[in-house]
Amino acid sequence: MQVGAFPFPSPQGSQVFVHGMSRALAARGHEVRVCCYGHGWGQADPRLRLHRAWAPPGYTRMRAGPDWVKPLLNAALVRQVNKAARGADLLHAHNYEAPLACLPARARHGLPLVYCAHNQLAEELPTYFEGAAERRLAQISGRALDLSVPRLADLAQAIHPRAVPALRALGCQRVACVMPGVDPAELPETAPAALPPGPWVVYAGNPDRYQDLEVLFAAMHMLPEARLLLVSAADMGEWAAQLPPGTLRVQTDDFAVVRAHLAAADLGAIPRVQCSGFPIKLLNQLGMGLPTVMSTSAAVELPGVVTAPDRDPAAWAATLRALLAAPGRRAALGRAARRAVLGQCTWEARAAELEAHYGALLLARRP
Repeated sequence: MQVGAFPFPSPQGSQVFVHGMSRALAARGHEVRVCCYGHGWGQADPRLRLHRAWAPPGYTRMRAGPDWVKPLLNAALVRQVNKAARGADLLHAHNYEAPLACLPARARHGLPLVYCAHNQLAEELPTYFEGAAERRLAQISGRALDLSVPRLADLAQAIHPRAVPALRALGCQRVACVMPGVDPAELPETAPAALPPGPWVVYAGNPDRYQDLEVLFAAMHMLPEARLLLVSAADMGEWAAQLPPGTLRVQTDDFAVVRAHLAAADLGAIPRVQCSGFPIKLLNQLGMGLPTVMSTSAAVELPGVVTAPDRDPAAWAATLRALLAAPGRRAALGRAARRAVLGQCTWEARAAELEAHYGALLLARRP
């Protein structure tokens, strides 16, 4: 049973991961239950059994981060997990609140618990606050949770290779790395969206503070010969004052529209520095044949990825400029990226990896 303290489905990273992996596991013959908050965005795959917790009437918040309703949602999730876990073989919890919500059901039903590390809270939690004192308190709280929650699980799953040693350093005894995947059918050759003259650098994802978007915006101010394209299911108006002239904002949750804009762009950009999670958008971009610049600390070793120094707008501008001036190199990077992602990074392959870890965990617990 997959458990997430989040709305589901949703075009956000953790939810996309859970949806993709769950569909692939269902296709391999498993009964997959997904226990989540009581609201979502769009329709889940009909092969999945959704168990939605109670939600306050009218509550529709989709963005990540703390709010005053979350304790009620999480209390309802605990109750729902307890009910839905009957007859399950194991619990697979995502992010930080879900493992805690699973503990009563784990004890009651004697189920093994897998924890999937999409982030580390000492890095991410402070980004949701403005004041120095609040950010410091959030960092301390996040570090305390980092040192306590992951080690509760029988198996910790990293989704970024660099998160494996970090999870071991947090006290996790058993760690496995299973990265995200793609469904090749969702990444067909796509006609590009009609855009004004570029060249275009695209950021396609959520606008949360941990994405380090201010680095990209500052770099694009130094690159007047290019234009910035922002594609997100969320409103990016909060960033309006920092955007360079000529920026185009597209708000959509339709992946066909996202694909068309990726097809129209010349380069992708992912400036985030945090490397404990995996930017799901990266595989979509590479699978569409779009070379992508990433910060060095968070970069994934895949064809089509080019690195730029962390939080250095001038270096980012220089890297983007050099690639935009080399269409032949971009084309070669794009071909290699699409071939590698569609051939090696499928959800089917990732589900087989995870299935093997599930089997080993269940076998180890058998009397």
